[in-house]
Amino acid sequence: MKAKPRGPKYRNLVSRGDVIYYKRVVGGKRLRFSLETSEWEVAARRRDLYEHQKGIGRGPVVVVEIPRLRDFAARYLAEDTAHLAETSRRDRIGQLGENGRLLSTLGERRLDAITPAVLREWWSTEIQGNQLSTKTGRAYLDSLASVFAYAQDLNLVATSPVAQFREVLRRWGRTKGGRAAAEAGRHIHPIEEPADLSRLLAAAREESFLVYVHVLLCLEAGLRLGEALGLRWGRIQWGEGDHDARRTLLIDQSRPRGGAPSETKSGRSRRVGLSRRLRDALSTLYTERFEPGPDACVLVGIEPSNFRHRAWRRVLKRADIGPRAIKDLRDTFASQLLTAGVQLGYVSQQLGHADVSVTARHYARWCGGDEYREPLTLREGEIPADLIARIAPAEWPQTGPTWKSGSSTGHSEVSDSLEEFWGERRDLNPRPPRPQPGALTN
Repeated sequence: MKAKPRGPKYRNLVSRGDVIYYKRVVGGKRLRFSLETSEWEVAARRRDLYEHQKGIGRGPVVVVEIPRLRDFAARYLAEDTAHLAETSRRDRIGQLGENGRLLSTLGERRLDAITPAVLREWWSTEIQGNQLSTKTGRAYLDSLASVFAYAQDLNLVATSPVAQFREVLRRWGRTKGGRAAAEAGRHIHPIEEPADLSRLLAAAREESFLVYVHVLLCLEAGLRLGEALGLRWGRIQWGEGDHDARRTLLIDQSRPRGGAPSETKSGRSRRVGLSRRLRDALSTLYTERFEPGPDACVLVGIEPSNFRHRAWRRVLKRADIGPRAIKDLRDTFASQLLTAGVQLGYVSQQLGHADVSVTARHYARWCGGDEYREPLTLREGEIPADLIARIAPAEWPQTGPTWKSGSSTGHSEVSDSLEEFWGERRDLNPRPPRPQPGALTN
């Protein structure tokens, strides 16, 4: 942070760390609070606004009309969301809409009347009272914080109550329930049984070949749903054959929720390995669709909402593996490779995480701890993603929900030694318990 400039313009301002504070004694009472900025010019404007609102100082009192949250939220959505991604903007519109949990409770309050105490009451009623997750509540707070940040930019308010209320949440997070709710891997639920994976792939193939390709992209390439929808034919490096380990997919765009193409979540492109089974499936689909152009999307015909609520549910019912989220396929990719002894750094790069620490936090249970494991050996022409096909080959044909594993020749490809090997690894990495629903309490 820059040193404090000289002159009366910056009176009553002091720095502490990277934040500027307002400090003054008025009527024998000591005032001191953060102005939530490291810029001296911004701090001076916020100080002037605060003093004008409170009538402090010799200058004339400037009456500033503070808008209601409902009115200013509409202004924020119209004026200060153009820089957001399409999906983020849609989320903000929903969270700050007339039927959202913020405006229904706080909409009639003026911005300066929304205090940390008011937010605490809102949290108790709208989040804990409706048994919503802490993650959902924080998403609403992020939207409210953006509204107050824009109000500060316009000199309508001096400070935001959201930052102070987040300190309350951090204190709550030090409880046993809070630590459980904040655990990085609490939403990680991979499919760990090879037989379940085999039935899932067979059920997807029975649903349609396009659905089968979709499932493989998430399972054997670890793609996010939007990344799978945004994959184009020209981004596939086929290699010289399934014996060529240089085959890859270039992931350089995403279509979140099936919307317009945009950058990936990390903002960076990456190359992920193309397994033999996925390569064969993509090659077949490419031929069936009469060799589309390089800019054509691979999963044309998949509408994410319809897929999630119809086709995916039919696949799960047919496979008889219980309710599952599509994200569980990506988690299965990561956990199965880690259990097989693939390096954490490689898995992190394939997933597109910002750094290895993100992967380690989310998949710590499958990293092996202090136990040494002999990694699975890749055969000639294989890449790590091919291990999933060796662990869980698809079984054909499938006859319905009552179909059992081992009924076809596909399962016989898994040797007894591999099943014994995998069983030992599951013992070393037991499936983490699913979190129990419950409100966060202090």
